Amino acid sequence: MYNGIQKIENIIDYIETHITEEIDYDMLSSKMLLSLYEFRRIFSFVVACPISEYIRKRRLSLAATEIMTKDNVNLQHISEKYGYSNQSAFTRAFKEHHGVAPSACLNENPTINLFTRPNFSVSISGREDVPFRLIKTDEFCINGFSGISPITDSCCCEDVWNAFYESGADKALNTDKIYVSYLNQGENVSCNIGEKSDKGQEIPSSRWACFTLNTVDDDIVNEIYCKIIYEWLPSANLKRNKNIPTVEVYPFDMSEEGFEWEIRIPID
Repeated sequence: MYNGIQKIENIIDYIETHITEEIDYDMLSSKMLLSLYEFRRIFSFVVACPISEYIRKRRLSLAATEIMTKDNVNLQHISEKYGYSNQSAFTRAFKEHHGVAPSACLNENPTINLFTRPNFSVSISGREDVPFRLIKTDEFCINGFSGISPITDSCCCEDVWNAFYESGADKALNTDKIYVSYLNQGENVSCNIGEKSDKGQEIPSSRWACFTLNTVDDDIVNEIYCKIIYEWLPSANLKRNKNIPTVEVYPFDMSEEGFEWEIRIPID
């Protein structure tokens, strides 16, 4: 995990250095050799905050301190500097976070909510027995339903899953397993949900490290992704193949509590 923490620290340093600029999440995920989907999950687990929320709150915190410590502050300039297209949007976001309007920070001494950057410490944990299996698959496709999950989603692709069921796409499947893949698409993630087929979104031939879960709690799943990438795969001398998307496999019937599903990580 230590190597992963170092990489997250580097990402935090980059964000802090470029906090007033447009930040490319896809580029950040590439720095960590992760897919955008995995990066979002791991960042959220390690920092305990989704990356979009982290950046938004850091900008609002720095904006507040700048308003209160500098002379002759122009609020329009501050709002543009910290990524807001107009001052009214900045004022709404500022008041929601700090409980006061930006103008109150000019001539008063209000209490503000400083959202700090994280500090990391490394602790040594005991060994684990982690059951997993290795499989090899030929090229196959996932055919069914696809949608786009914006980077601001805190639960990745939740809206796509909802649309999958609301559209009735699940009823068109003839399978006992649902396959899902997550592909980077600019600042979004393309989520593909369907059945294993010979048409649709192509998944190249690969070996896979497969881990079984019986929870869909987002915080726990984020933690599992982090452990897979930075603890369990290195312990097995395995390396993730960054050129192939992660695949998740679910039972078609997910109505029972504690159902089992699988994360499949492509390995070199």
